[in-house]
This record gives sequence, structure tokens and C-alpha cells, in this order.
Amino acid sequence: MDQLRNYLSKHAIAARGGAAILYGVLVAVAMNFFWKPGNIYSGGFNGLGQLVGFFFASSYLPLIILLINLPMVFLAIILISRRLAFFEISAIACSSIFIAIIIPPAKPLISDPLMCAVFGGAINGFATGFALKNGVATGGLDVLEIISKRFWNIKVFPINVAFNSFVMLGSGFQHGWSHAFYSIIGIVISAWITTIVYTQQQQMQVMIVTNNKDKMIEAIQSRLRRGITVVDDAQGGYLHDSKHVIFTVITLEERYELHLAIKQADPKAFASMWKVDHTFGNFYEKQV
Repeated sequence: MDQLRNYLSKHAIAARGGAAILYGVLVAVAMNFFWKPGNIYSGGFNGLGQLVGFFFASSYLPLIILLINLPMVFLAIILISRRLAFFEISAIACSSIFIAIIIPPAKPLISDPLMCAVFGGAINGFATGFALKNGVATGGLDVLEIISKRFWNIKVFPINVAFNSFVMLGSGFQHGWSHAFYSIIGIVISAWITTIVYTQQQQMQVMIVTNNKDKMIEAIQSRLRRGITVVDDAQGGYLHDSKHVIFTVITLEERYELHLAIKQADPKAFASMWKVDHTFGNFYEKQV
């Protein structure tokens, strides 16, 4: 997995293009093999597309999803970057194309709507997380989240809840309230899987106690683009020997590189890590 990640990092454009295609295939599988047969609605703008598509022939769904996401593409061009918007529209177009051309079997794989929600949500969550991990926004609420985090350092959880609640209400009126509740389960699973896969947005504060301050700083900064704060003249409580305490904040995705840097600089160092809700100031984030 690490070798694959290193290869993809050296071929960023190819990686993003591949991520957009994979996203499109997986969303099409979730849509055609699980959501449609179970009358389950996705969250976000794809769910809104399903809501609108209910009033049209099913063949129009891919076009509806594409058109509904276009305003977010224009917003990305204006407020974020043309590069992000390009890969965003690529991912949306891929999902629309594959939804149109991937034909599900005549007999559904699963008829139970709960299972359709679970498997569809898991596949969609992995697809979304993998796309975001490779710098590909998937349209809709992803763009709003990137904008809110970049300009105001806030999360759009209340907006997500309100938007998806509207979609779920529509699902209840169209297919019955049991399907709306199944759809909610699918959205929760999708969000959970996305969080597991997309670790870049999760920040961790690290404290390292070491005897080799200079080697530790050099090892960390050679692997990670992170600022470091050093507290000198600390003392061990047992041997009363001199120690240095180093603080830094990393993303969850970087924890493996940090662990290697610590072992390289001082195998006897002590380190602890805990989750950070918010950071302020100049915390470097990879641009999408």
C-alpha cells in the first residue's frame, strides 16, 4: 500500500485521473446494483439528483446528476482553483457515464433494502474517500466543505445535515418512510467509510520526549512539512536526566512517516498523539 501511495504521489495527474474514473465506476455500482433496486437515496447532490430523477424516466438520471452538480463546479472555479474544478467535473462526468453504461443484472443482487443501503453506502464512502485522498472533489457538498475549511476553518456539518434531511424527507414521500430510514443508515455508513479512507483532514497533536533534539528535528522535517516547537530543560522523573520535549501537529495520514522519523532519530524516545478538533494559524495543508 505504501509503495502504491508513493507511486501515485509521483504521478499526481495520472493518480487524480485514475481516482476520478474509479470514483465513477464505484458510484455507478452503488447506484445501479444497490440504491436503485432498494429504492435507497444517496446523500449530497447525488441524492438530490435521485430525488429530481423520480419525476423523469430512469435513463435521465445520469444527466440530472451532472446538471445538478454544475453550479458547484463554477463555484470551485471562482473560489478554489480551476485544477480542482477540472477533476471535479471529471469525477462527476465519469459517474454519470458509468451509471448510464453499467447495466445491473435483471435480477437484483440483493432485494433487502437495508442490505442495499449498507453495501451501497460502503461502496460510495470508499469511492468518495479515495477520490478526496487523491485530490479529487466529487462535487456538491465536498466543494462547500473545502471552501468553508479554507476560508473560515469551519466544518459544514449543520449544512450537510440540513441538506440530507431534505433529501430524506423527499425519499420518505416518494418511496415510504422505511426506505427513508434505510437511506439514513446508508448515509451514515458512507460518511464513516469516507472518514476512514480520507485521513488527510484529521489532525493529530504529537508530543515527543527525547534526548536527541537536533537529530529528531532533522528527521521529522526531512520527511514532513511541519513546524516544530521545542521545550528545553525538561527532566525525567525517574532518572532526573535532561530531556527535550517536541510538539508538532500532523495529519493522521502522516503518522506512519512520523513514526519512522522518531525511530530513526531516537529509538528510545517516548511519543504520544491525540486528536485535534481545530487548528489556527499557518498549518500547512496539501492543496487540492
